[in-house]
Amino acid sequence: MGDLRGSIDVGGRVISLVGVIVAAMVVMVGCASEKPKPMAQPSSEQVKGNADRAFDRLKQEEGERKPAGM
Repeated sequence: MGDLRGSIDVGGRVISLVGVIVAAMVVMVGCASEKPKPMAQPSSEQVKGNADRAFDRLKQEEGERKPAGM
């Protein structure tokens, strides 16, 4: 009887391990099947505005870095 109880414990562990592996595979397949959403393309006005702001910041930084004698 002692041997029978040990084999039941091992069988339960194997079934649990198989269950965990199956659950992990289901999660991986479920995540892989989702298609990424395309990013919205900025309008030309937004691109121009961002470029203007970046250029203004560069000019401001350049003015702050110049020595007083120049």
